[in-house]
Amino acid sequence: MEDITKLSPMLPHFLVEILVAIVCGGLIGLERGLRRKAAGLRDNILICLGSVLFMKVSELVALNVGGAAAGDPGRIAAQVVTGIGFIGAGVIIQKRGDVTGLTTAATIWVVAAIGLTIGAGYPLLGMLVTGAVLLTLTSLHGVETHFSKQPVMFVLRLTVREDSPQLRKSLEDLLASHNLQPESFRSETTPLGVKLTVKALEPPTDVRRLVSEAWTINGVTEVEH
Repeated sequence: MEDITKLSPMLPHFLVEILVAIVCGGLIGLERGLRRKAAGLRDNILICLGSVLFMKVSELVALNVGGAAAGDPGRIAAQVVTGIGFIGAGVIIQKRGDVTGLTTAATIWVVAAIGLTIGAGYPLLGMLVTGAVLLTLTSLHGVETHFSKQPVMFVLRLTVREDSPQLRKSLEDLLASHNLQPESFRSETTPLGVKLTVKALEPPTDVRRLVSEAWTINGVTEVEH
């Protein structure tokens, strides 16, 4: 049976921790949601709240078996580290050779850690880490882009009725007119025609003009970038 005498002293602190978890998870989730990422406001709040609850359940189980010395209050909570990895893996997507969702997965992992910190009785530390996470997500994005050594790839996808040397020559001439050197060509047959994927090491100065001119190539039925 549930022993209310053990729960009563914890309830005020638990309510404060719940509120702090909602604020911390909500702030990070709001930033993710505004950037149209997979895990948004509700997801991060629930992850943070769930981590707090697991931490509290660990403490209660330890108390019920005879006090903290008789049980390990971190045993259940430790499984959050493993379990949250499955959620993080679910938001990582590999598509057309590009991997996305790594930042969102890392954010989910940190939000779970913040929840465990709050549940362990350190809400101020959890709020401090939340501020550091928000600073990292908002302020360092431009810094990373500026100092990144990896080139920004430009990908042009065209659907054509038939892949031919003449069509490829027209496409190469179009790219050359925009000072672009094609890095790779990939051809894939689909029910709608042949899908050509062209990658260049850098984007053109006028993307709209390039796309508009790509439509004029004979045999092109669709253009994406």
